[in-house]
Amino acid sequence: MTVDTNGKFDAELLESIFRTSKKTIQEYVRELERYCRFKSVQHMVVDGVVLDDRGKLIDLYEACVQQDAHLSAVLETLVSQIVGERYMLARQNDKGKYVKDVDQTKKIQGSQFIKIIRGIVESKLYGYTLLEIFPEVDEKTGKLKEVTSIERRNVLPDQKRVVRRQSMWSPGWNLESSQYSDNYILINSGTLGLFSATTPLILAKKFTLANYVNFSHTYGQPIIHGKTDSESNGDRKRLANDISSAAQNKVIVTGLGDEIDIKTFTMSNSEKIYTSLIDTVNAEVSNLILGSESMAGATQSYVGSTKAHQDIFRDRVDVYREHIENVMNEEIVPRLVKMGYLKPGLEFKYSNRLEMSNKDKIELYAFLTDKYELSPDEIEKEFGITVGKQLNLEAGGVGANGNGEYYDGRGPMSDEEYYKRYGRHRGVANFLRERK
Repeated sequence: MTVDTNGKFDAELLESIFRTSKKTIQEYVRELERYCRFKSVQHMVVDGVVLDDRGKLIDLYEACVQQDAHLSAVLETLVSQIVGERYMLARQNDKGKYVKDVDQTKKIQGSQFIKIIRGIVESKLYGYTLLEIFPEVDEKTGKLKEVTSIERRNVLPDQKRVVRRQSMWSPGWNLESSQYSDNYILINSGTLGLFSATTPLILAKKFTLANYVNFSHTYGQPIIHGKTDSESNGDRKRLANDISSAAQNKVIVTGLGDEIDIKTFTMSNSEKIYTSLIDTVNAEVSNLILGSESMAGATQSYVGSTKAHQDIFRDRVDVYREHIENVMNEEIVPRLVKMGYLKPGLEFKYSNRLEMSNKDKIELYAFLTDKYELSPDEIEKEFGITVGKQLNLEAGGVGANGNGEYYDGRGPMSDEEYYKRYGRHRGVANFLRERK
């Protein structure tokens, strides 16, 4: 065990064992049983006894993430909703409104800070995350130089200890020690994480998928049946070879008494035994992590169902963001302030802007530009399109009355404004005048 004067241990010394292939449900059940035994006696555990070793459980979790494409896609969808220019460092004014600090916000944007956000989210998925943060600043970017997520296999979250060798108490580091408390942040959900519910489903899905592949190989291709009058084994083998090569050559020459028949299987929908199980697992995983299967790519039968799933998805994302805000303001930001990296008095906040599709955004801006004056910078920021003056504010443009003044929606609309808006005159009198 090596410790420097800054209270840092060398993470490169950690020794872990990775076993993420050929995992079975039996292994998952054994880890649950072991964890239950630990929870039963943890109040009696003394220092020196390793009971909260979740290394094998992490093997199961990572095997599912690495080998299941659907789960990986769901996680990427989740990450896409919590990173980007959605968050800021702000100070709350007397009216309760958060005012963004632009300079300080720039310090929490970039690849290293995204590691912190991902680590917080992964604490809900894996059950815990240990982050290593030091005030070293990159000279090129002016931001944190390096943020490290300590290998979970070497962390005993409930015993609050990092061990050098997996499953061995000593040598190790006590995270509650004062020399480590400022730079090492243990984010512990107190549970086994959401992956504890998805892991058995995905392990069962892998077994089902393997059976489905075998089923397809056995029954997916038709059998070519050949019949010959010859009783010679040589003639029969020759015909069999000709039939097997005919699939590539597309040509086969037979004798006068030979017959070739293709045996196709009747469709019995037997494959749906496998596909329905796979679809069920995918839906369960999506609903657990995102709150909605349609947000992970599933199609819905009607528009109302899709909108309902979108609302559930946005509520679930809000829960993740609230969790991130709480951890940031309670654990991360105070430490960064103490290090001198951030100014005091600021809070980490996600913006309250609506998450909308491009179609919804266009409709909203079309409505707003007809009622209010919008800055060209706002249009360019949202859509990347450089625009000039707003036409409906100019004399004679759409939205102006007959005197060239802007029509604010109150009072009677002039005939000219009505015609420019709807492309026709209103009322019988206007119609008759137009016919003349």
